[in-house]
Amino acid sequence: MLKRRPTKKPTVMDISEFRQKEFGPLMEIFDACSHLPASLYIESTAIKVPGANYNSAMISEAHFLSEDYLLNSKRNSLDLGIGISVMNYASFGIRGSLSMRHLKEQRLAATQKTVKLPPYKMVNAPLGIAIRARRSIREMSGKPMDLQTLSTILFYANGTTGDFILASETTDALPEHSLGADFVGKLRAAPSGGGLYPIYLYIVARNVKDLEDGLYIYLPLSHALHTVRTFDEQDKEAFANLAQWGVNINSAKVNLAIFFVYSLFENSRKYGDQGATFAIIEAGEMSQNMHLCCTALNLASCDIGGYEKSLSEQFLGVDGLSKHVIHLVIIGMK
Repeated sequence: MLKRRPTKKPTVMDISEFRQKEFGPLMEIFDACSHLPASLYIESTAIKVPGANYNSAMISEAHFLSEDYLLNSKRNSLDLGIGISVMNYASFGIRGSLSMRHLKEQRLAATQKTVKLPPYKMVNAPLGIAIRARRSIREMSGKPMDLQTLSTILFYANGTTGDFILASETTDALPEHSLGADFVGKLRAAPSGGGLYPIYLYIVARNVKDLEDGLYIYLPLSHALHTVRTFDEQDKEAFANLAQWGVNINSAKVNLAIFFVYSLFENSRKYGDQGATFAIIEAGEMSQNMHLCCTALNLASCDIGGYEKSLSEQFLGVDGLSKHVIHLVIIGMK
């Protein structure tokens, strides 16, 4: 027969004794149960708790932007306005929109600052083996990397893999003599919403054979690098100060630091706020392509979340308004 345990009378204590004996363990329980640490930012978390519980804390007035975004994003199927697909754009027709993207890159590729990349290596590793073997590796040897290896990584990340043809649209007000009656678009190794590809790969290359240490932008349509600048001693020192990514990462031994720069207006003109979600997805898809390629080539690679966004943008020369660093991958020799 079960016996009821006698009810324990509540203990009466003043606030100072409560803080000394009870407050710490209670906060540990709260943290473990909710995964929301009791902090200065408690007001901005997704689950709101009564402010009276933390009346001794300095409460932040900042809003949790991710919460606001998720609560107001894609609430129903009408949030994107008219039915949207690759055939519907907010301003130009599809031929004009994609032509603008191609013409922009062709203009960069035509400059004398372009470095043509060698043909990529054929990677024949079985996909299942590469997925199972993929690991985040932070320790790198600092040995030189050959230029063909860089070419291969960039091709499999976001290189062009085929063509598609679009005939002139009946509602297209753009001149056929300038753009051509048919538009030949480029398919890539990674997908992109509407075929707009708003993610640009900015590469800090160091100790790569036949390539000066410097900052470059990958041009997928011509499989080339646009030289932003080659590094002098001041640039090398600035990058060393920027590359504080953890005690177990020696940035001096990293061959490639690849920054994913999102050009906001290149897909938001079609998708609005939802364009930011698509861009983050696309960055992940390109990143995984890189890591699987590096696994097949026996290279070390790792995603970096602890980069300084504003300092990275200053170093790259992007404004942080229309263009944003949203991801970073480091690659080096094992």
